Amino acid sequence: MDYSRFSHVSLTPFEMWVQTEGLQVITTHSIPSIYTVELEEWKRTGCKGALLDMTHEPSEKVMINNQGTTRYLIEIPPGGTFKAEKHLYEEIYYVVKGRGATVVWNEGTPKLTFEWEEDACFAIPLNAWHEIHNGSGSESVRLYAATNMPAPFNLYGSPEFVFNCPYTFNDRFDPNDETYFSRKATKLEDRLLQSNFIPSVTNLALDNWAYRGPGTNMHTIMSGGRFVCHISEFPPGSYKKGHGFVDGQAVAPSRTGLVNENSYLFLSGDGYDLQWKPHAHPAPGVPFERFNFKRGTLMTNGQAGHQHFNPGNEPARYLVLRYGNDRFGLREGQMPPKKVRRSDKPQLEYKDEQPEIRALFDEECRKRGTKSVMSSL
Repeated sequence: MDYSRFSHVSLTPFEMWVQTEGLQVITTHSIPSIYTVELEEWKRTGCKGALLDMTHEPSEKVMINNQGTTRYLIEIPPGGTFKAEKHLYEEIYYVVKGRGATVVWNEGTPKLTFEWEEDACFAIPLNAWHEIHNGSGSESVRLYAATNMPAPFNLYGSPEFVFNCPYTFNDRFDPNDETYFSRKATKLEDRLLQSNFIPSVTNLALDNWAYRGPGTNMHTIMSGGRFVCHISEFPPGSYKKGHGFVDGQAVAPSRTGLVNENSYLFLSGDGYDLQWKPHAHPAPGVPFERFNFKRGTLMTNGQAGHQHFNPGNEPARYLVLRYGNDRFGLREGQMPPKKVRRSDKPQLEYKDEQPEIRALFDEECRKRGTKSVMSSL
């Protein structure tokens, strides 16, 4: 990848590391299909990969817009391995395609191995050794990961420390617990699970949640991390209330903040999102953009106001791997002074939305022969 247009003195420590790695960077608002996006060699890992710099408004002046959390794709060749490593950043994975096994351990401890297939989700305990194997000799494995990788690089400025710190986080991971990566989940409360391994995200049972419109929802805390697996689904002929607005303003991204991106991966459905610019709020004459989605589409709202629509004939389910463990007072990328309830995030009620929003949806349902359920809401 050509990084020559960026001055070395203007790069953050994370950007300098990415440059040294020769890691491909894809800066975009949305990826039509994570199944087909082309990846380049990531030599150190023994795989192909790409950093996904998901942003609503990319800047031509910087190499990587997101300097808190980020995402990447990794493709492990047939019979290959994502080489063993440990590090001071969290990672949570979704298996896009393929099957294989992951081995996790601490220095001098037993190794725990668990197998997975397409549609699984798992998280690596912080600073634990791990190695990921492709279980097929003929098909590649593709993984989608969310991570706070940039944060420790920018904080410490030392890749050596990030990858070779000897400290073990025993409160997060017990290598002697053979059930650690079992397929079982513990229900903590409504719409909240504890599980270190989800065998199928698509088949995970969700709880009803009417606050944001018709549909269901579930959050899963994984491996003691601050990242969570957030899954939502809404039925055919329905759409969600607009959300992401704070005190009448959408949240603007920050290049230097701890958390500055949020992205969602559609696992089913055929619909579209409406999105407003950062700091904008829906009102007559205020423009919005439309972005279509299908299975495999990854897009970001850039921490601005947005709304999901499903005029198709099947439920639309999406996956959000995001920073925001409820057990630590962290919610949807925010770090509030006190714990925020899940129903406190401001949103746009149906009665307050612009008339053209409902008109557009009704027309899309008509085109697809879908019966809208919105007339009763």
